Amino acid sequence: MAISSQPVTISKDSWLRSFMDKYTLKANGINFKDWEEQLCIAVEGNGKLRYLVEPPIAIPTTRTSTAAREAYEEYQRESLVIKNVLIFAMESSLQKQCIKFSNAYEVFSRFSTMFSKAPRILQYDAAVHLFEANLKDGQSVSSHVLKMIEYVETLDELGCKIPEELVVDRVLHSLSQVKGFTQFRVNYNMANMKKSLHELHSPLVQAEKDVGGSVSTREDVLNIKVKGKDTFKRSGAW
Repeated sequence: MAISSQPVTISKDSWLRSFMDKYTLKANGINFKDWEEQLCIAVEGNGKLRYLVEPPIAIPTTRTSTAAREAYEEYQRESLVIKNVLIFAMESSLQKQCIKFSNAYEVFSRFSTMFSKAPRILQYDAAVHLFEANLKDGQSVSSHVLKMIEYVETLDELGCKIPEELVVDRVLHSLSQVKGFTQFRVNYNMANMKKSLHELHSPLVQAEKDVGGSVSTREDVLNIKVKGKDTFKRSGAW
């Protein structure tokens, strides 16, 4: 059941406003424990802790009673307010990660999981995922690239910045197992293109449409002919 979207306002004298004004979650999560502790004190004191720690109420069905439907609507309204408080009380790079979440529970769970580990472990996990990621047959290239961008941003937030050109090379190499992207990579390198990681996303999505989606895997073989210099044999232009 959809809830009509209304602007979320927060009273200047509310406990929510007080929390937002005093505490901001850092992008690297270094102050998460203090932020979490103060947040829980604030919401528990106002009887709203359940919106952070308990899974959301199930979406009503046609058989749901009126009372249960009203309880769901109230939950959605309260959770939306708290979700906005959480988003306002964190640095901008973290705010971007919250757009996809629909309630306070999902936002809180995300960062509880993310920052419950030591920064060094988070860095290691993100690095492993970044350098082992490979596009699979039938997988959307868009979701694949966006996931890799997420790993890069996590590393960046933890103070481990990888040169963007190297990251782009890693993304291009991660496509090597899927037919249809070999020519894209060859053309990209031959044209000496210099795109940012985010700029690379759009042409890759278009390339996927041009080849009708990824349909099979094969070993990445480039045809090389030697005529004084090594040259790539390619067809078409990119």
